[in-house]
Amino acid sequence: MSKKFIVFDIDGTLLTTEMKFLDSTKQALVSLKENGHEIVIATGRDYTSAISIVDELEIDTYVLCNGSVGFVRHEIAHEEIFSKESIMELIEIAMENNDQIVFQTLKGVKRHFEEPGEPLTKSYKSLGLIIPDFDEMYWKENSIIQAMLFCKTEDLHKYDINEFRYVSWHQFGSDVIPREGSKAKTILKIAKENGFKREDIVFFGDGMNDIELMEHSGVGVAMGNAEIAVKEKADLITDSCNEHGIYNALKKMLLI
Repeated sequence: MSKKFIVFDIDGTLLTTEMKFLDSTKQALVSLKENGHEIVIATGRDYTSAISIVDELEIDTYVLCNGSVGFVRHEIAHEEIFSKESIMELIEIAMENNDQIVFQTLKGVKRHFEEPGEPLTKSYKSLGLIIPDFDEMYWKENSIIQAMLFCKTEDLHKYDINEFRYVSWHQFGSDVIPREGSKAKTILKIAKENGFKREDIVFFGDGMNDIELMEHSGVGVAMGNAEIAVKEKADLITDSCNEHGIYNALKKMLLI
């Protein structure tokens, strides 16, 4: 069996909708390691919200913030930083439209506006995360690698900033990422640098920010709970994250 570069999203993929690991998922990862495959995480989460999962699963290669930063053997292998000029433009448009922003650095997250508001609150609650503290100067004093914008999806056209593009993950929440950056770009780079070809990549995902990597992997696996648009791009659709989807798909592909 040839060695594969097997990549997993976190929310809705490795984790159930109740933010827990199935025993079958953990056993599948152990079996993958025993069979000599490389296990990788690719998530929209930042370091702070992802590292406990990385550590629990004993994974040392991971791509965070939708590709803005990547680690190999726990060392930074890729990093993209927002320009201050583009951040200022983002803030100005948000102020004009009464929208909200959360800024992310490698190891921290802060909200820019003092009042968290309903869109931000509902979006964070959907992920089971604590609302970030307020720090108006955070973006000035730190290197920002991702942001989250909280506005209606139909209003994203107002944020036409050359450096950025937007990936929706909630009715009111969108990730702000470099226009040329993505999970796919960083995963392909890291895979190549570690001796893997595109056809060696097996990717499991469920969200809209997974579509590009689904298309660029050797095998793209959509969870049963995935968005319809994600399933349309997948090579294989497995069971949901609550119904042993990862274990069942790996068994079907004879990887465990």
